[in-house]
This record gives sequence, structure tokens and C-alpha cells, in this order.
Amino acid sequence: MDGRDDVIKCIFLSEFHATVGTKIIDQSPKNYITKEIFDKVSNYVIPKVQLAYCFISISLNNLKILGFPIKIDNKTYVRNAFYFNLCFVFENFTRTFCFESIIKKFTEYLLSLELSTKFLSKLDAEKSKRLETMLNSIRSEINEYGSCMLLDEQNVLPLCVVPYYNDKLNEIDEMGEFSHMAPVLLDCFFENFSFDSWDLTTKKIVPYLNGFRHINRIAYLADVSITIVLQCVKHLVLLDVCVLVPVFQYSNIYRPTPKLKQLAKSPDVQKRAIEKCSKSELKKAKIRDILLLFASMTHGATLGELCVRFNPAKHNIDERKTVLFGLVEQLIRPIFKYPVAVNKNLFVGYDDYKKQNSFNNTLGIPISYKRQSLDNVKVTRNSFTGLKTLDEICMKTSSSTRQLEEQLACDKHVIVLLK
Repeated sequence: MDGRDDVIKCIFLSEFHATVGTKIIDQSPKNYITKEIFDKVSNYVIPKVQLAYCFISISLNNLKILGFPIKIDNKTYVRNAFYFNLCFVFENFTRTFCFESIIKKFTEYLLSLELSTKFLSKLDAEKSKRLETMLNSIRSEINEYGSCMLLDEQNVLPLCVVPYYNDKLNEIDEMGEFSHMAPVLLDCFFENFSFDSWDLTTKKIVPYLNGFRHINRIAYLADVSITIVLQCVKHLVLLDVCVLVPVFQYSNIYRPTPKLKQLAKSPDVQKRAIEKCSKSELKKAKIRDILLLFASMTHGATLGELCVRFNPAKHNIDERKTVLFGLVEQLIRPIFKYPVAVNKNLFVGYDDYKKQNSFNNTLGIPISYKRQSLDNVKVTRNSFTGLKTLDEICMKTSSSTRQLEEQLACDKHVIVLLK
């Protein structure tokens, strides 16, 4: 990391002394923060009590100082309290968010040492040497490797710079609850991470992340809590080694994206397409047929209708793998269905449904008008807010997609928006 904007220029530890006031106990490298500079910021390094246990950022003389001040209330101290602050110093234009976890974690470690052995308040020569070694190790290893395995006597403290994932976190947050989605691992996961580096949860769920099982199903098969699986998948998405796709269904609708032209022009994409989309390794699919299938995906046609018309098996194409490849490569995008309950359906009347052909409906499925098919419906109109997709409603109500689509097609007070 050396030479980058986020390099740590200095680490210093300060305390509030009962006699001399705020002072620096130690810093790495030595004398980087001069007395003149420190006097200007000392009131902010050890701030008012209300700012304890909060991150504080100070900008001065082209430097940015980030700290996490601590106050310990105890009658054994001279003023019934002990104040200290571990601060990192950067260039003033550095984005310091990714260093907050390191500062907080090491500060909490120093707090535990102070509470147990008065490590900071009764600092002697031996403790000073120990503190100096820790500060030097953290600064040098973080700058060089972005991480540090701090060894302090019999204690091991892992520290690591947290990458800035704000944009990707916003994308995940916009998705809301995604337990109905199917995660699929990218090839880079197996290239960039060794098996030994995986945590226990990842090792248990990785065999099931194939893009065809939703997260609820994965949690059941791996015998892992759904909350833990969601958190693990979220981390994999943040690391860009996993993507979330809708569960494969023949009633799904897809549209090609502008990236589809890469399939016609890029030999690398064509090679991957033939490898991933072919039904058999012995008889490969032709790139022309794969491209034609993607290009035939229109806004109103379901995948099932396309398969009836195109017959992928005849062209040695596995439609399941082909759709998954298109989603991962962003050659196609899913069109989600959002049911909305309305007081009056202005588009079509209920009586018109009986006059229509059973295959001629917007959902692309045959409709059954048998009384018993609607008697067992579990989904009420309260679920049709327009904010949840059809897949998500099916997941939460344990209903089949076909059953719910039949209900929607026969309900004059519900319309389905495609987006």
C-alpha cells in the first residue's frame, strides 16, 4: 500500500495527564507530530466527555487526524477518570473510512489492557517498549500489506483495512430482502481464494451456490441459519465473487441488454458461451443458435414460450445454463413481475377472462378455472402492494408460482406490472 493516498503517515497515542494536561505518550515514527502542531489540536484529540467513544476527524496543515477517544470512569484515578486516544495521521485528502475498524479494534484492545493491568496509566520502560513495538508493527504492515497480525505477548490481534463498499452496499440495500434470490459463484472465487482461507459457513454453503437454489433452500440443505447464510452471501457479493440471480422458472421473462453485442464480436465471450451453454461436452452448441435465443427474448414472451418455439435441445443448448450464463455475463436482464391490488381494474374486466383462450394471457401460462384451484390460495390481496416481486411473495407465502399466477390471472382487482 506504500505510495498510495491511504498510507498511514503516523500513529500516536495521547492521554490526559492530571498535571500537564493532554500529551503524547508515544508515536511512530518518532517526532512526526511536533509540539507546535499538537498544541493546536490537543483540545480535539482529548475532547469533551460527550464525544467519547465516537470517531473524530481533525484536518490541519495538510494532515488529517482520525481518532477514537476513550474515557474510563474509576475512583482509582487522580480525577476519577482516565482519558486516552489512539490517532492515525494521513494526508488531508485521504478517505479514512476504511481505517475506522482498525482504530476501534486496537483501541478496544488497549482499553482491555488498561482495565486489567493499568497498561497506559502506569506506563514504565518495559510497557513503553511493548507499546512502541505494537505501533511500529501496525504502521509498517498496514502500509505494506493492508493487514496486520499483531502479536503482543500471548495475544494475537488481526487487523485489516476494510475496502470502501458503499456503492455496492447501496445496490444490495435497494434489493431489500433477497432470500428468494439464487446466488452463483464466479470463477474468480476459486482462483483468488484457497479452501483454507474460507470460514466455516462458507465451506458449508459453497457446494450449493450454483445459481439454481434460492437462499432459503441453501440454508435448509446446508443446515445453517438463514440469517448467517444471508450475511455470508452478502459478503461474497461485496467481494465481487458472487452474483444474485432470480430462480430459474419457465414463466420468467428476460430482455437482452446492450452487452449482447459482445457475444457477436468477442471471441472470448463466444468461447465461454459455448462451454457454459452446451447441453453436452461431446456435441457443442453453435454460437449462432445461442445468440438467436438471447435475441429472441422480448418483453412479453416467457422463457417457456421461447423454448416451445425455439426447441433449445434440438440445437444442443441447455436453457437453464444458458439463462444463467446470460445473467452472470449481463447479456440479458430479468423482467420482474409486481402484483398490485387496485379498487378497479381499468385494463380488463373479469368477465373477459372467460372469453379468452386459456393460453392467451399476459402471464404466458394456461389458466385453470376449477373452483378448487382458488379455494386453497394462501395469498391475500394485502400482499400485492407493488413493492414485492412475484418470486418474493411466493417465497414468503410458501405458494407455487403457477398457483399464484392463476390466482392473479383470475382476479379482476389485481394487475401485474412488468419491470
